[in-house]
Amino acid sequence: MQGVVDILESHQISKEADTLQKFYDSVKMRAEDIDNAAGKQKIVVELYDKFFRNAFPRMSERLGIVYTPVEVVDFIIHSVNHILKVEFDQTLGSPGVHILDPFTGTGTFITRLLQSGLITPEELPYKYQNEIHANEIVLLAYYIAAINIEATYHGIVGGEYKPFEGICLTDTFQLYEKEDLGDAMLVQNSNRRRKQR
Repeated sequence: MQGVVDILESHQISKEADTLQKFYDSVKMRAEDIDNAAGKQKIVVELYDKFFRNAFPRMSERLGIVYTPVEVVDFIIHSVNHILKVEFDQTLGSPGVHILDPFTGTGTFITRLLQSGLITPEELPYKYQNEIHANEIVLLAYYIAAINIEATYHGIVGGEYKPFEGICLTDTFQLYEKEDLGDAMLVQNSNRRRKQR
């Protein structure tokens, strides 16, 4: 993070560098005492939400960007798993049960799912690589979600690093309506969109 501040200072943009340094110091101070997964997720969501609302207020309003509290996310995940058990004799970890977060934001639903224990350690690698999907239309959120999901997964399973191939930069509402306009530029993303469809 310090590199960004150095670049700003080298271009004599001291006000921005000072503001950014204060932001980084605030993040560091808030994150120091967090020792649990729910707390870490909450700070990612709160910081991103605050940043996005201040940096891009019109886009935030136009897209209706609202982040679900971690406690509500956990309730939803556990409720869905309960319904799967009761009504279909399945779980979120069962083979063939695909999970889609259509507007993933920072990836909170997927990361909390991975951390929930509802998918067993034996089921997790296959699920992660094949049956968990997340879509996001805002580029910054897409990158944060990918990093967040990958870091959470590797924090749980360890081993060789595997990128999260289930995330797509796309508008979920238009996934079936028209072809991918970025096909030539974002080949991997287009392949993931086709796989998800």
